[in-house]
Amino acid sequence: MSASENTKLYILPLGYIENDVALNLLLHNQATVNDKQKLSEWHRVPSFCLLIVHPKLGKILIDTGSHPNAMDGYWPEKTRLSTPLVRTKEDMLDYRLKELNLTPKDIDLLILTHLHLDHAGGLCYFAGTNAGTKVIVHAEEIKQALFDTFMSQDDIANGYMQPDFRGLEGIHFDTVLESTSLADDIELIHLPGHTPGTLGVLIHLENSGTIFYTSDAVNWEANIYPQTALSAVFHNSLQMTNSINKVRWLQRRYDAELIYGHDMAQFQKLLLSPNQFYD
Repeated sequence: MSASENTKLYILPLGYIENDVALNLLLHNQATVNDKQKLSEWHRVPSFCLLIVHPKLGKILIDTGSHPNAMDGYWPEKTRLSTPLVRTKEDMLDYRLKELNLTPKDIDLLILTHLHLDHAGGLCYFAGTNAGTKVIVHAEEIKQALFDTFMSQDDIANGYMQPDFRGLEGIHFDTVLESTSLADDIELIHLPGHTPGTLGVLIHLENSGTIFYTSDAVNWEANIYPQTALSAVFHNSLQMTNSINKVRWLQRRYDAELIYGHDMAQFQKLLLSPNQFYD
């Protein structure tokens, strides 16, 4: 893979999610015989999406954040209480695009790293758009999301909400079956475990070097360094372990900067849209 001199990467902030740390780090604060009353720890993690401006492929959006009405009754109460979304009107996807003088209709290609409600919820913005007719998602991801939501009686099943990705006007999926190169400088990396079809995105930039967005295959640095430590949200723990090892190997191979799915400490150091970008 080679870098393109004109490719730019923007990180669009979409608010924050609050939850028990144990969701991001399995068995965090586990009780012991000497401390049987350990308390849960509550924290805040970032939600964001990525925009790549590419000389050949155009404007590529990676993930869409949560549904615009997530905290206004769209998410069920149990979800709003256990993983509340904290955001302002400026954290909405359409507003973040507007800051870059864009609308959803200006997006040429849309990629969903997986279909969990905090990554695919904004798909509704792309109903009736060109990008919405060919949304890239892994084949195993759409299969699992449909199976889980059809078999469940609950509004949410294993992190999926069926209205996020089914029944939207003009939305069609273009599935990939394995790791896939989109261009000389952009590759989708299959990282199963968190979900069956989780995708990472490897981007080679002329000045910023290689950036590897792991999505939720690696939630935050504590999942991968100093050693593998799983999150509590996984479809298959062995696959997640193997994917974390794969991320570690690819990081070494390309001397890549990892961007994790939900790492607050890292997020506070990233170059954020609209005024900053990677190139």
